[in-house]
Amino acid sequence: MLCRVLVLTAMAALAGCQTLGVHRGPATPPLLEPGSSGLSVQLNQRMTLQMDGRKHHMMVVASFTPEQTRMTGFTLTGQRLMDIVHEGDDIRRWQSDKVKREIPARWLLSQLQLAYWPAEVLQAAYTGPWVFAQGDRQRSLRLEDELLVMVKYAADFDGPGAGSELTITHHRMALEMTIETLKIKDVTAGSGPDSNHEAGQ
Repeated sequence: MLCRVLVLTAMAALAGCQTLGVHRGPATPPLLEPGSSGLSVQLNQRMTLQMDGRKHHMMVVASFTPEQTRMTGFTLTGQRLMDIVHEGDDIRRWQSDKVKREIPARWLLSQLQLAYWPAEVLQAAYTGPWVFAQGDRQRSLRLEDELLVMVKYAADFDGPGAGSELTITHHRMALEMTIETLKIKDVTAGSGPDSNHEAGQ
């Protein structure tokens, strides 16, 4: 029960809950087409949200295919919290009735894109007031002169593989999100049974 409450609190934080010190909601960068990633994978991940000195954990299953991006969140005990599907220009969202504030689906999807999409694709998409930069194992996104997001990759990061880890820091929200990929599955049409990889294998 305590685990569920903590995760629901974290979901409220993402929605802009001021009780956790969030006074300004997340600015949402442009959202790219799902197929622009060039990926066809399903990732089982552990997400840790750190805010206001507290940590909240959630399990996530994220899939990237040419047709859609899907993100489903669970508590550590397996209770489903949310399901977000992005197909073309359409975004569908389901969330548990225990989450009292609307989860910012477009914003969450944009964070996955910022972390995993090819740098050249993001560079072409972020124009106008958005300024994207790629550095040595890190990426940054600014809104004009304001640094909004910094993505830092672990030293051994080589794309979305099992055991890979990255950290997304949201300066406006004073929020840090660490994503560890535990398992990856190739979901390319016709992929065989040996396409599953887990951390440690």
